[in-house]
Amino acid sequence: MRNLEMQVDTLMRLCAAETPAQKERLRRELLVLLNQSRVNRLDPEYLTRQILLDIGAPDHLLGHPFVVEAVVLCVNDGCYINNITFGLYPQVAAKFDTTASRVERGIRHLIEVTWTRADMDILCGYFGNTVSPDRGKPTNGEFIARIANVVRQRMREAA
Repeated sequence: MRNLEMQVDTLMRLCAAETPAQKERLRRELLVLLNQSRVNRLDPEYLTRQILLDIGAPDHLLGHPFVVEAVVLCVNDGCYINNITFGLYPQVAAKFDTTASRVERGIRHLIEVTWTRADMDILCGYFGNTVSPDRGKPTNGEFIARIANVVRQRMREAA
């Protein structure tokens, strides 16, 4: 059951509770569920995974965890976005015990597959006019930077 459904279910049980002890227990349960929901809205990894899911990025591809880690690093430290080749890729590669060139290629492949399979209206909603019409798809850096900006914006809105 999703968090929102659990919140509604708990709220309905709270309204139907008969004893003060039941009401107090359900009130505490509801507060825990509400707090979990708030924590998820502030977690950059969770938000990144949600965005990738929204745009239709296949999560079985090798580049998926690389993109998630790259975006989280960029959200936490904006310096990475200006140093992708020699800063970001090696950092992601170290975490996954691979090479920077494999990270770069995995991310590029994820973008290619996403752009060929995804709904263009959804992609346009996220990327708008930030993608060059000549190339048709964003570079790795543009893709990571745009998702990182959306994650930062959502975190500010949720705070």
